[in-house]
Formats: sequence, structure tokens, C-alpha cells
Amino acid sequence: MKALKNRFTPSVERPFGNGRRAFTLIELLIVIGIIGILASLLLPTLGRAKAQARRVRCISNQKQWALALRMYANDNDDELPRESFLPGGTTINLWSQVRNPLARDVWYNALPALLGQQTAANYSPPTRIPDFYDRRLMFHCPEASFPKNDYRVPLFSIAMNSKLTLSTNSTVRMSSIEKGRPSDTVVFLDNLLEGERKVDALQAKTELGQPSAYASRFVVRHPGGGVMAFADGHAGSVPGDQVVDRRGLAFFPQHNILWTADPSVDPNQ
Repeated sequence: MKALKNRFTPSVERPFGNGRRAFTLIELLIVIGIIGILASLLLPTLGRAKAQARRVRCISNQKQWALALRMYANDNDDELPRESFLPGGTTINLWSQVRNPLARDVWYNALPALLGQQTAANYSPPTRIPDFYDRRLMFHCPEASFPKNDYRVPLFSIAMNSKLTLSTNSTVRMSSIEKGRPSDTVVFLDNLLEGERKVDALQAKTELGQPSAYASRFVVRHPGGGVMAFADGHAGSVPGDQVVDRRGLAFFPQHNILWTADPSVDPNQ
């Protein structure tokens, strides 16, 4: 009788055949809330990690430019490449100048081959200019924010130190830098572009993004500062207030950051 009783006892209905019940609305809201809290905690951390990774890449790029600069000097009787192509007193570097055969000894054409990279001239009009602004190129800081432009003027988010130039066709010699303080002498730096935040409001306002720059066009794009490379081959982040004074210029007398081979020279002249 017991077996028959169990056989004919009505079964209790369940919401699902596998025995699981559905979530209630309150439980769903709790789960969504927890996910939101975790996302709010993790997203800033991920953002900082990405920013740090871009900073490391920028440091690597500039370090390679600095090493290429030394290699170029070793192969060219101690001479450095020119920092820009400026014939006739012009202060704006145009694509027509970048691809000019006379610009073969300017850094953006002279150094890339030493690093297995294409020269800037290879990106000149009419077809490849947009490719030049790929932040994966060594010419650029991966954090750079490029303004809209008509591509007539090439914009460089990394630039060579303009104070290593003696005249339009002459630069200082590497040996003269090495006699001083090469580990403090800037050779490349993060270069200010239009629309980017300045270290000081009095910094340069026009002709930004040129292939040569110094303190007046230094920009802080990374956690901890802007990136610089030095004549001894090392690179790193430097806080903006250690580079740019309250006039928007380089500090003088020069102390920890040198722009000229001779530290006693005023880099703002």
C-alpha cells in the first residue's frame, strides 16, 4: 500500500524542469549594482594602465631617436643632423621642404634609416600624408592630440632640440656636448601641438608642431610629466615645472635641464 500511495501522490509543480528558480527583480538589481561598482573601480585603473603603457612607448621612441643621433654623429665626423629645413628665413617647415633633396641631413630624413624606419619624406604628398599621423609611428608620441589641418604643414609631436643649432646649415658637434653634461642635455622632447594643454600660458602660441622645439614648446602628455631624451642616450618623464619657467621659457641659469652644449649660454636668446 505504501508503494501505491507514493505512486499516486500528486507531484509538486516546479517553475523549471531542472529545479532552478528565476531571479527576483531585487536580486537582479543587486547584481547590476555590484557590476556597476566594480566597473567604476576598474575602469580608472585600466585607464591609468593604458596611459602608463603609452608613456613607456613614448620613452622608448625618444630613446631610440637619441641613440640614432649618436650613431649618426659617429658616422658623420661628429656632426649632428640638422633640426629643420629653414631656407630664406622661413620659420614654418612645409612638406615641400621635407621632401627637398637638401633636407636629407635633417633629423626626420637622416635618422629613420638607422632605425629601420621610413623617412618623413616618404610620407609627403600626394598620397601618404594621412599615414604620417599614425601614432604608432616613431615620429609621434602615442598620447599626441593632433588638430585638424589641411596637411600642408607636417606636424611633429616629437621634436629635436632647436638649441643644438649654430646656424641654418650648422649644428653643434657631439663631442662638444660630451665635454659638458650629456646626461642633462636635451636632444628630443614631447612637442606642443595646437589645442594641447600648455605647461604655462605664456608658452609659444603659433608655429606649433614644427620638427624643432625647446622649452617654450614642451608639453606634458603623460603621468608624471612630458618625455625627453638626452645626449647620453637615456630618456624619461620630466615634470613641466622643472622645464618651463613662469615666462613660458627655459630656466636660466640652466641647472638640471640643459638646452645648449655650453651650460653658461642663455637658451632663451
